[in-house]
Amino acid sequence: MRIAFYAPLKSPTHPVPSGDRRMARLLMAALEGAGHAVTLACRLRSWDDGRRPGRAERLAALGARCADRLTARWRDDPPDLWFTYHLYHKAPDWIGPAVSRRFGIPYVVAEASFAAKRATGPFAAGHRAAEAAIRQAAAVVNLAGHDAEGVLPLLRSPDRLVRLRPFLDTRPFAAAAAERDRHRAALAERYGLDPDVPWLLAVGMMRGGDKERSYEILAEALSPSPAQLSRKPEVCADAAGGPPVRRERGRAGVGATRSYALPTVGPLSRSTAWVTISCSPSPPALLCSSRRWRMRGSQKARMWPAVSITASSCG
Repeated sequence: MRIAFYAPLKSPTHPVPSGDRRMARLLMAALEGAGHAVTLACRLRSWDDGRRPGRAERLAALGARCADRLTARWRDDPPDLWFTYHLYHKAPDWIGPAVSRRFGIPYVVAEASFAAKRATGPFAAGHRAAEAAIRQAAAVVNLAGHDAEGVLPLLRSPDRLVRLRPFLDTRPFAAAAAERDRHRAALAERYGLDPDVPWLLAVGMMRGGDKERSYEILAEALSPSPAQLSRKPEVCADAAGGPPVRRERGRAGVGATRSYALPTVGPLSRSTAWVTISCSPSPPALLCSSRRWRMRGSQKARMWPAVSITASSCG
């Protein structure tokens, strides 16, 4: 099947790393792995923070022009299906529904959400567009269970909501786990870490709002007790969001005396897949960002994107 793929919130080719970009890439890879031919239909980002009057209308007009261009491009050879990832009032799909109607092909959405309270206010236009797209959908792939309550009433029948459980390609983890000792020894030597203490790996964007608060909570949880003051955790801060996180880290009593430069997540992931999750009386040691990594601190380190399915794949 030939699939036209679109991610209105953030294109899989966007230069800034994020969970949405990663998910878009993984969904494309999963579809290709299932034997489909996947084409990125458009890179238009429809994100609207609601602070700029008229932005939704401008994006709608841009989306209409993109739909016209795609219709002309595919007139003699249209795709078999349109697939949109992450659709909601702040990032509606101004393109896919129109293209799907013109070619008479199924319109499928993954991770759609609908909040009735957004019917008025700065997100009203995006809310209406998201509602129309969900109503048109031949199927909505539900990744987050809490979205189902708002989406189900808009579907023609309940069976159009397809629940997709988390899954993972375990092959890279299995390959890395086979050389766990070598990877651990190499990282310990390169960054002056103690291989005999637990390392904790935490990966996430360091920016304001909920992300910053998450790091505040984590820093508080890692604050050493008086008996552990000689074993302070190391903290890694992103170049853009580091200062506020570092300030909160300082209030939490997490020390920092030195700085490192680590490779980006992609290359490093090949050597971090071996990290195991285990309990220990020793304090965890490292917080990290998924953009540009900088380890700061006075002692040991370890990081992990704490997802149980990933941990399970590593044993």
